[in-house]
Amino acid sequence: MKKPKKINFFEIGKKVISSEIDALQVVSSGIDKKDFNEVCNFLSKTNGNLIFLGIGKSGKVSEKISATLSSLGKPSFYINAAEASHGDLGAITKKDSLIIFSYSGETEELVDLLHNLKQKKVNICSITGNKNSTIALSSIAHISLDLDKEADMLNLAPTSSTTAMMMIGDAIAIAITNFDGFERSDFGANHPGGSLGKSFIKVKEIMINEKDLPFIDGNISIIDAMEKISKKGFGLGLIQIQGLVKGIFTDGDLRRMINNRIDLTSTPIKKVMSKNFKFVSDLDLVLDVARIMEDQKIYSLIVKGSNKKITGLIRMHEILSAKII
Repeated sequence: MKKPKKINFFEIGKKVISSEIDALQVVSSGIDKKDFNEVCNFLSKTNGNLIFLGIGKSGKVSEKISATLSSLGKPSFYINAAEASHGDLGAITKKDSLIIFSYSGETEELVDLLHNLKQKKVNICSITGNKNSTIALSSIAHISLDLDKEADMLNLAPTSSTTAMMMIGDAIAIAITNFDGFERSDFGANHPGGSLGKSFIKVKEIMINEKDLPFIDGNISIIDAMEKISKKGFGLGLIQIQGLVKGIFTDGDLRRMINNRIDLTSTPIKKVMSKNFKFVSDLDLVLDVARIMEDQKIYSLIVKGSNKKITGLIRMHEILSAKII
């Protein structure tokens, strides 16, 4: 292959990007509503696993969509067509739904498996670039991608077609998991590791528990209350009146008392406590609580449970120690 003496990589790259954007717009505007709904209904009613069968570049795309579905709570896995013909076909049962990505719809390794899949009574849906292809006609539900060309200059490398398949696959994944009522907390349960997993940690997982907090009798003096608060080292105390927490007192409150020349030895703590204190739920995500702290310049928040009873305290210190932000 003869290389050109001069080449503008950036211009070529921009043309590829533009071509793929155009392809996505063509597919987005041309996708058939009935076909899309049929595929989604078919997949959403599956009692078993969603199994993606593919090979080559389209196989890589379907493997990614399978992983997306699993992360969204829809059990799914990918089988390479070449491996399927050497034993992996046994992993597929009639309770499962099979999804095939093949732009030509005539990929030999996939077509060769159709007879065996029919014998196993496996239902198939597919995404191809040819609605009259063997794979499309063998499917219960099918989505056709109508594209004229790929993004490369020779119109050979799977580029626009695989990008379009990725978009359709993502659309299907999000559509059917929304139908299942998938929530943010479910996503967190499937992503316990790494920085993504940390973003789903709940307050109750890192908060200081109620039993470790300083509960102060509201009738004692400010100076006596501060002695108890200092021993715990959390920078605040929970002030009780007749056994119920009615307010809090913080180090910042003490500074204000000193500035206002309040008598610390004779004034009861209940007279100067903050009655309207902010609190969060022990089920709140720590990341959300951290944003509240940053926005409102508050670095400690009381935590309450579902019964509105105080269950703990969360500080910016705990959030930073857990390396959530």
